[in-house]
Amino acid sequence: MDRWPRITIVTPSYNQGRYIAETVESVLAQDYPNLEHIVMDGGSTDDTLDILKRYPHLKVISEKDRGQADAINKGFALATGQIWAFLNSDDTYLPGALHKVVREIDPLRGRHVVMGRCSFTDPYGKQTGIEHPSRFESHRRVLEVWKGHTIPQPSVFWTPDVWQTCGPMAENLGVAWIDYDLFCRFSKRYTFYFVDQVLSTYRLQIESKTQNSTEANRLEESIQISRRYWGSPLSPTYWQLTISLARYRFNRIGRARGLHWKAQEAQRQHQTLQAILHDVTAGLLAPEIAWNVGIYPALRKRAKGGLKQLLDHLGNVGGSSSPQTNAYMGFTDVWGDGWVGPRLVILREITTESRQLRIHGKAELQHLKKPLVLSFCVDGQKVGNQKLAQSSEFEVELGLPFLLKPGQHQVEVQASTWFVPDRFARNGDYRPLAWRVIDNNPVEFSADNTESIT
Repeated sequence: MDRWPRITIVTPSYNQGRYIAETVESVLAQDYPNLEHIVMDGGSTDDTLDILKRYPHLKVISEKDRGQADAINKGFALATGQIWAFLNSDDTYLPGALHKVVREIDPLRGRHVVMGRCSFTDPYGKQTGIEHPSRFESHRRVLEVWKGHTIPQPSVFWTPDVWQTCGPMAENLGVAWIDYDLFCRFSKRYTFYFVDQVLSTYRLQIESKTQNSTEANRLEESIQISRRYWGSPLSPTYWQLTISLARYRFNRIGRARGLHWKAQEAQRQHQTLQAILHDVTAGLLAPEIAWNVGIYPALRKRAKGGLKQLLDHLGNVGGSSSPQTNAYMGFTDVWGDGWVGPRLVILREITTESRQLRIHGKAELQHLKKPLVLSFCVDGQKVGNQKLAQSSEFEVELGLPFLLKPGQHQVEVQASTWFVPDRFARNGDYRPLAWRVIDNNPVEFSADNTESIT
């Protein structure tokens, strides 16, 4: 492939004047020397076309179309590049994305399709700290969409041969998930080569197809697309997928978890026999729930030495490398339920000089494999750390080695370990969690210069 192969980006657009400039600017900012950017406008009636006139390098086609799939197909019919992708009119590329793709895509090494990571932004373009789950395993796993969709559309690039073999976009689906349909076809013939870099952003805004549909509806529509590629009922793949979907719908883990919670409620109401029946049924239905939610925490709390190490190994509820969990690793705020992930970043405005940092929270260690150590930084400088060896509320007060002047300052709290609720409760909660805040102001500064922990 040439040193600077031509890249064609197709952007379908209709009445996206609020976002289209940011999208176009993100492509321009790539500073890539051989770029073709085609905008297929569906006859916008807002200021989209006026905005696009600011960019003479664009190839803009404005005409009525039959929807997004038709617009994208028309765009690629005009494409002359050696690498193709489409970028929706409210999404963006991050700096260096196209240069990275050129370095990684290589048909001679079987890299016909390249896929990077993609981060979500809010309607105003601010990073949320959450990414689209990103991983490619196989064509079958792409079809098993009920296990989670892990192909982030804005970060997928391919060679023209892939489109000629597997395209174009289907225009008759009747649902919005045309990219998933396309990737079902791509994955049947090609492996998606994964690049561990965030290449693009996906905007979560009220008009987007993601925001305008419930999760349950999106899944059912995606399952209907998946079924198009299961093949004949005489094939092993068809029955493997049928069984996989049936197991998902039966929801063995969810049923067992519900029975366990019913047992707890019955126990609170002193209905001992009912509680036992619920727990026994849950244990028979899903022994892993009985172990992870009931038996393991109780045994680990009382165990010591080698037995505790063995239980930690058997428990296996610590950090996870699943794409669903990786998608949350960049989240640095406090979750709505008070939990904090591996890294918390808080900005605080102070009006007087300060020499002391106070952090107040709660450690819940029953699902951690090892003691929790929190490290504290102020404005990028480490100021101390604290080991938390038991589940309880804690208050850390650290004297700062420097004087903080009035103004805004950044506090970072880094946790040494964390757990994923889904690993023990099988509840679909893939967040990496470390500790909890117990009030609205977990971080404070003061003028005192003392150091203690309670």
